[in-house]
Amino acid sequence: MASAKCPTRHHQRSRTTLAVAIISALCFSTALPKCIGLAPPPSALSTRPSSTWHSHSRYSSRSSSPSTRLHSNNNNNGGNNAFDISKPTFDLFSFRLIRSDALLRYNNLNQSEPLRINLFILATITLLGYPLWCESVTGDVATTTSLIGSTVSGVGSAALFWRERTRRSNQLNRMEKELNAERLEVRIPVNTAISSARPMARLKDLRSKRRILAIRGSKEQLSGSVFNTLCILRRRLIQSQTLVVLVPTDGSKKEDWGWDTTKLGSALWSAEALNVDGEGGWIDYFSDLLGNDDGGGGGSSNNDDKLAWFALNFKGRSIASGLGEAPRVLELLGQQLQPMELLDDTDEAELLEDGSAAKQVLDCQKKFYSVLTDSSDESEMQSIFTTHPAEEVNEVVEGGGRIDAWTQCLEPDARPAGMVISGSDAWVASDTLAYSTCIEFPSNSFMDGATLLAVQRWGRDAAGDGEWK
Repeated sequence: MASAKCPTRHHQRSRTTLAVAIISALCFSTALPKCIGLAPPPSALSTRPSSTWHSHSRYSSRSSSPSTRLHSNNNNNGGNNAFDISKPTFDLFSFRLIRSDALLRYNNLNQSEPLRINLFILATITLLGYPLWCESVTGDVATTTSLIGSTVSGVGSAALFWRERTRRSNQLNRMEKELNAERLEVRIPVNTAISSARPMARLKDLRSKRRILAIRGSKEQLSGSVFNTLCILRRRLIQSQTLVVLVPTDGSKKEDWGWDTTKLGSALWSAEALNVDGEGGWIDYFSDLLGNDDGGGGGSSNNDDKLAWFALNFKGRSIASGLGEAPRVLELLGQQLQPMELLDDTDEAELLEDGSAAKQVLDCQKKFYSVLTDSSDESEMQSIFTTHPAEEVNEVVEGGGRIDAWTQCLEPDARPAGMVISGSDAWVASDTLAYSTCIEFPSNSFMDGATLLAVQRWGRDAAGDGEWK
């Protein structure tokens, strides 16, 4: 009887092992979702020389070398016979359609997470199915203790699987939202002295060429401090190759925010948002970004009434965002939007305005740095410095900072002797309020070529009569 029973048990174990292997193979085959239709047939590949001008955008270049082009077999890409890697693909774990390029980016950036997901789901199926294969594999009937243990372990594995699956879905959702921004359209600023035509471009066309800072809000939210801060740091935004896109939710225009062409000139830092409130436009994108399903800017969600913003790097990936508070542009310029242009201590000051107010502000700035770096006389600093409180300074003090007296700051071992400034500019906000910026080059820096972006606020009592301090 024993010799007759062994083959039967052997066959049962083989079938069970085969079933587990099939389950494992099925799980691992769904670990890396495939992009349906991403591999064109050999006949779809064609090599041909190209020596013509490509006029898709102003950033195109001339090519005279042979190029290999991919052609898709469908006409769902607008009929231009182009390869569409953004085609949605059904993802089993998320149980919805996801952009193929989002899946490709996720798989390239995450190697261990898909493995953990498959291990947890395999462990869940194996442990919860313990009563089915216990006798055929082990030869013993499952006991109550083993059943409880396998069930608890299976539930634990299922919980871990769901946690990893949720993290994966959230990460894919974030990647999809980043990639969906490529369809947004803007009008690119140009130097008005050369051309008055402003070309249109999608954010996808601006990758590796421009950073993006998009701000959505009403007339009251975009004007005032937000627009004033952008005007103050306009030259620094150009140096960092950043385009600012203001998206109004109430149909307001740039003139309503305080735009003055005579003071801003060509404004190479400001791009005009196109298709603001249309289908798939800027407002729809912000609503989707904030998780609103009602679409448009007039939904019932409270987020539709708040100021919102996001920033993209050269690769089109999100580097910062916010809701309800204006972006801290000065901090962004020092961290994520650092200058791309070469900064030199011989850069000249920029004076866009013809009025004398801006020139007076720059003269006061020169005097301030002259006293700061070369003098120990506190009285000289008092003639151009005032103790009027500033919100930015108060925030630092409330956070644990302190303000030292000028007698201490101007001591020979304390003052930044030998520091030079360059690239100064000024922004006159009103007859009694102005700002100036410059790039500082410390002489005692531990890093070669280290620079600091400095901003000064100036005010005077009487319009046009008092001195700037």
